[in-house]
Amino acid sequence: MFLERYYRRRRWIVGSVLVSIAVLTMILTPRPKLVHLFLNEKIYETKRSNEETIGFKNTLSLATDSEEISTTVSKPSRAPSTPRPTPSIFTYVEEPPTWNEMKRLRMALSTQGAVCSDQRRIGGLPRGPHGAPRPLGPDGMWYVCFDEEVQLDPGWCVVYSFGTGDDFSFDEKMAGYGCTVSAFDPSMGKGDHNHSAGVMFYNLGLSDVNQEGAKNSSDPLDKREWKTRTLAAIIKELGHAQREIDILKMDIESDEWKCLRHMLAEGTLRSHVRQLDVEYHVIINTPESLRQYYSIARWLERQGFRIFHSRRNPYCPECWEMSYINTNLVNMTLN
Repeated sequence: MFLERYYRRRRWIVGSVLVSIAVLTMILTPRPKLVHLFLNEKIYETKRSNEETIGFKNTLSLATDSEEISTTVSKPSRAPSTPRPTPSIFTYVEEPPTWNEMKRLRMALSTQGAVCSDQRRIGGLPRGPHGAPRPLGPDGMWYVCFDEEVQLDPGWCVVYSFGTGDDFSFDEKMAGYGCTVSAFDPSMGKGDHNHSAGVMFYNLGLSDVNQEGAKNSSDPLDKREWKTRTLAAIIKELGHAQREIDILKMDIESDEWKCLRHMLAEGTLRSHVRQLDVEYHVIINTPESLRQYYSIARWLERQGFRIFHSRRNPYCPECWEMSYINTNLVNMTLN
């Protein structure tokens, strides 16, 4: 009886010691070694740092037991890195098909960004240059927002109209409302003059460069002979540096793209123009040109200009008539 109790107690002590040794072995032995010890499987070690070692089981059996694979993965550094230069908005990597570019541009030009409750059609001629009625309605009309937030105050408002041609209907309507209108067009071969009450005409073109042009132009349509100014220069010369331009209307036959790019880069539009009416001429349909058109439209949006009206010109399928509100200067409801 005594011997039976003695051997039973000794077996319990020996068993406890073995279990303790096994537990200590599992605690002190690295996990990959345990897997190899108990499962007899090849383990590949990936060192993530000096303190960590993670094992991966060879499930594809692509290596023999004698092979060793070690991959070092560096942790991300917390040290400040040099910021990458911002890519130009005109730089693109991919060359998607042209129809995709056109679809993206059309969507950008037809997405309303601001809500104007009181928008009115201003100007427009119901008849063509030879007196024939226009079958699709008046041409040369523009949309202007008259909401209270816009603060288009008669007797104080200032309007710039670039590209009048022979149609002064918009300019005369805005002058009749009580605005001071400056009209510009170097293609008409006419000198500076007072066109009508409230409308002053300038033989001057909007451009991205300042040039004096030819004194005695032989061809009014030759742009190299035009007198041109940037928007910033015009604002300064007309004494409006301390004023905001309530409406800038621009219909300058594809030159709007280079002028917009320059005005956006300078910041003149953002700081001075409350409403922008512009006709986009999407004439060149190459992927590169369509990307530049799209980039300028998005650049306007990034600078705070929101579309409150847009439409295709029924007399020019490649032309979009756009009306924007500058949300930096006008507190409008956004869509």
